[in-house]
Amino acid sequence: MLSLYRVRVHRVSLRTVFVVVVSLVVLFHLVTVTLAAMPTNRWSDAARPVTGHLAPYFTQNWRLFAPNPISSDRAVQFQAQYVDASGESVQSAWVDWTDVELDLIRHRLVGGRAGYVTNKMFTPLSSRYAALNRAQKAVADDDLAAAGGLDELGAALRQEDGSASAAELYLRYERVVVRLASDVLLARFPDADLTSVRYRIVTRSVVPFDARSGDEDARALARPAPTSRTSAWRPVEAGGPSEREVVKDFDERHR
Repeated sequence: MLSLYRVRVHRVSLRTVFVVVVSLVVLFHLVTVTLAAMPTNRWSDAARPVTGHLAPYFTQNWRLFAPNPISSDRAVQFQAQYVDASGESVQSAWVDWTDVELDLIRHRLVGGRAGYVTNKMFTPLSSRYAALNRAQKAVADDDLAAAGGLDELGAALRQEDGSASAAELYLRYERVVVRLASDVLLARFPDADLTSVRYRIVTRSVVPFDARSGDEDARALARPAPTSRTSAWRPVEAGGPSEREVVKDFDERHR
């Protein structure tokens, strides 16, 4: 009887520990989601290192609401480098892929708008790059450091005295945008011998409120100049045949 009582106590103790642990994990998740979803303030800013694990699946922005309404036009652009018939390295014109995606929204009032991919990538491309320290940024911006591909770039970033998690998150989005850039540029230049690609993120603030009552020329003059960041050249990392065909078809229908 005594041994049976001990077994029951032991089982109850394990069950209690399990319930407590699960409850703590759920509570932690609820608190971090709340902090990440609330409008930007000093508490959400302070908690950002803890809530970073929620990206990219549980993120929230308030770009349609106060205190952070949309205040700028944002674009992700791609450029290719290829070898021409004379053997010289040539750079293509910039392809504004955000503008291509926006065509889906401008001309389809009803239906899916899932093609607006660069809108989702813009903020992580900026924030994950900003999270790198100065030495890691120098490596990320070096064309030679990236010449061997993103795997070698990742190894170089991890060798620097900086956050390994920041480097991994940066590489996650860098790989996504490089793959999309490769598919887009291969569709745009099917006969070119592409050697590398790069991207540029461009931000331009809207016309200041006090100047919105002026004419078109006055508004254009009052609007701040655009700012941008251009990545280093990355080796081409194309998707599979079906993925490239989807990108090509989308480009032909909306550019």
